[in-house]
Amino acid sequence: MSETLDPLVKARVKEALLAQARERRAALTESAAAEAAAAEVDQDSSFSIDDLSQADAAGDFTGLLEESAAAQQECIERIEKLDFGAASVVGPGAVVGFGGQRFVVGVGGVDLECDGVAYQGISTGSPIYRAIDGLALGDSFEFRGRTHRIELLG
Repeated sequence: MSETLDPLVKARVKEALLAQARERRAALTESAAAEAAAAEVDQDSSFSIDDLSQADAAGDFTGLLEESAAAQQECIERIEKLDFGAASVVGPGAVVGFGGQRFVVGVGGVDLECDGVAYQGISTGSPIYRAIDGLALGDSFEFRGRTHRIELLG
């Protein structure tokens, strides 16, 4: 059985993606601030070489957390720019289902649950995307030696 995805469901999926990405960014930003505070050495008190070493390590970790927060911000911007309108063929912003699973195209590396349904992100650079790009509801494709059919599209 093939079905199109209700536009309201698709809008909730986009909002859930954005909420999840924003939560991750906030957590990374908060962690970076905590590490930055831990990296500060009070110049008015005595400190050991170990204190300096730990402060340097915390400072390095702060930089990594800040880079991760910036990458998460880029992810938010990509999600916001995706066209989550009705899709008649698979492309960025489409929600597609096959093999009993649902996927959001254009947001690789994301696992999400919305309204009790699990979704996985598919990057437009992934091999599975190359196999389904441009397909319509009901179309079949071959991937890793198995035949699949587009069961859901929206």
